[in-house]
Amino acid sequence: MYAIDASKLDARPEMRVGDNIFRIDNRLSTFVKINQRIKERDGGSDFEIIISEALGSAVYQQIVDMDLAYGVMNDIVIIILAAIQDITTEEARSRFRQGG
Repeated sequence: MYAIDASKLDARPEMRVGDNIFRIDNRLSTFVKINQRIKERDGGSDFEIIISEALGSAVYQQIVDMDLAYGVMNDIVIIILAAIQDITTEEARSRFRQGG
């Protein structure tokens, strides 16, 4: 019999931004919602859609209020995509550049 360990069912990857640690919602439903919102483009940038869906809108606003450089915001998005898809940041960066 194959089994998924119970600890993996609730595991959420974390990301550190400065002194803050944020839990990333890596559920399939979140990934589907991100892709759907980007496809339908119901407002907001890719940054806003990805960060607010994966970390929550309050955390998105907290990150925006940090007034970070564009490259840092891009890195945050790449880390989120890598964590959600369980791939390396290099793979996520390549997929993000290719639009998928």
